[in-house]
Amino acid sequence: MIWVYALAALAALALAVVGVNGLMGFEPDPFASIFAILLAMPWFFLFDSSADAHPEIGAYGLILAGFGLNFAILFGLRAWLRRGLRVDRDDAR
Repeated sequence: MIWVYALAALAALALAVVGVNGLMGFEPDPFASIFAILLAMPWFFLFDSSADAHPEIGAYGLILAGFGLNFAILFGLRAWLRRGLRVDRDDAR
């Protein structure tokens, strides 16, 4: 599931870059990044006010940070669950 999230995040980011900037012959669409924002939630909205203070970060930086945080949380949750399952197996013996 973690890798499915990673692939969906990369696809949404590619769609956002292509759609918003109108690359490869597509019409510029300001709503093309909505899927990337949804996959970067809740971090995008938490740090959205810092984008106004630091315009060099921009929306793409916030989206990438949100992807990274969600990805790290998923990996940590996976490790925590595996460790918990391993302890339960050792207790059963």
